[in-house]
Amino acid sequence: MSLSLGLFDVFTYMVPGSLYLSILLFLADSRHLIHFQSLMGVPSIVLIAGLLIASYLIGWASEPLAQALTRAVQFRAASNDELARKAFAENVPGAAGRPFTQADIYLLLAAVEIHAQDAATEVSRLRATGLMLRNCSVPFLAACALAAFEAATGHDTQVSAPAAVVFAAAAISVLRAGRRVRGWAISKTLQICYWIPEIDEVIRRGSPGRVPRQRRRGAMHRNT
Repeated sequence: MSLSLGLFDVFTYMVPGSLYLSILLFLADSRHLIHFQSLMGVPSIVLIAGLLIASYLIGWASEPLAQALTRAVQFRAASNDELARKAFAENVPGAAGRPFTQADIYLLLAAVEIHAQDAATEVSRLRATGLMLRNCSVPFLAACALAAFEAATGHDTQVSAPAAVVFAAAAISVLRAGRRVRGWAISKTLQICYWIPEIDEVIRRGSPGRVPRQRRRGAMHRNT
């Protein structure tokens, strides 16, 4: 049995999870709850696999924290979807009134995956990068709080005080950057859908294809 992780999994969950895990390991070491020398006897592949799995699971479990932080910071602000659609309508006047511009963004992404797989990979990369940046905001804030506590208690003040400022700035920066990159992903999806033939007709019909009348009647009869 083989286990593989995609780019989306690594960026969105494993990278932020590794930051959480680094903070936890720092706390465990500083409180003498763990001795890294005792891990020297563990096979490298087992240790690395354990760290990767732990990072991935922590990243999954902690994602709601990043979502809550994003909602709190962006209270009453326009969503990425709204901003991207507005910018697209302003930049591409010819798309005004076309049904695809108001369709669900994930439905449009599915259309991109069907008609332009290479372009869909680029959109997925942007989405993964944006979510990774957003999810990294919480561990940066946690590191800021930890550094501030260390500075307040007089532990390595010359290092911990500047570290608190740097981590706070990093948390704000990744939140803003994540929002911007996720907006790019939505804009890219709309731009690609603009060139997909008959996408408006498909969305207007509400189905990817017409069902012949006789076949549709037969289906209705079986369902009843």
